[in-house]
Amino acid sequence: MKMKMKTKPPMLLLLSAALLLPFCNRSFTAMAMPPSTRTRFLGATIGGLASFQFLFKSPAGENDCNSVVDCTGMIPPATCIYHQPPPPIDNDSMAAGKSYYSDNPSVFGRILDGSSPSRNYKETSDLLAFRDRSPKAELHALVIPKRYIPTVYSLLPEDVHLVQDMRQMGLDLLKEQQPQALATKDYILCFHIPPFNSVDHLHLHVLAPASKMNVMYRAGKYKCGSRWCISDLEVIERLQEGLVAVPYTQFF
Repeated sequence: MKMKMKTKPPMLLLLSAALLLPFCNRSFTAMAMPPSTRTRFLGATIGGLASFQFLFKSPAGENDCNSVVDCTGMIPPATCIYHQPPPPIDNDSMAAGKSYYSDNPSVFGRILDGSSPSRNYKETSDLLAFRDRSPKAELHALVIPKRYIPTVYSLLPEDVHLVQDMRQMGLDLLKEQQPQALATKDYILCFHIPPFNSVDHLHLHVLAPASKMNVMYRAGKYKCGSRWCISDLEVIERLQEGLVAVPYTQFF
């Protein structure tokens, strides 16, 4: 009697993602392929990355410590606070007040206008840093601009100083929360590239210590240099050279 091998679908997805990872770098970009192959490549990549989130999704609440992460650092309390908008850029800028965030449809817009809670680390007139709702490292913060910038594709060369400020806030967080990781460069600062981003409001991931992260996140979802993830330093360098922030054509 033949015995059927019962392989769970998630494991097949994991296997396909593992096989796909070595090819998802700059030496094998989707733009170098024929259109039909490009479509299959993009679909397989999206499927593979989706399996990462499905297989390793935290069973705990969004704002709680969970089994994926050893939460040993200081975690700010969850609060709903209206965050003062940045100073007007010119006379045509929107007036200060909650109307400033009304054109931001993302969940981060609701955090900024005080209607959704966040665990805030730092704030300036232009930036806000808060804890990721599903942390993948002992320190997993998001640094966002208060000005609505949908994604890294929306950045212009004149935004280079903003990105530099986002990086500096990330480094300041590391100094306060994970000084050892900062000293040993055991951290990740990165942006996700559409369509692999989760929220359409520009956000810099700050993760540390990277060595203690689940390998599927460290070498997968947050792997700088992959088709879906780019380092803050590369974005800054490209903007300083007058280039678009991402070395890939936007699909959607």
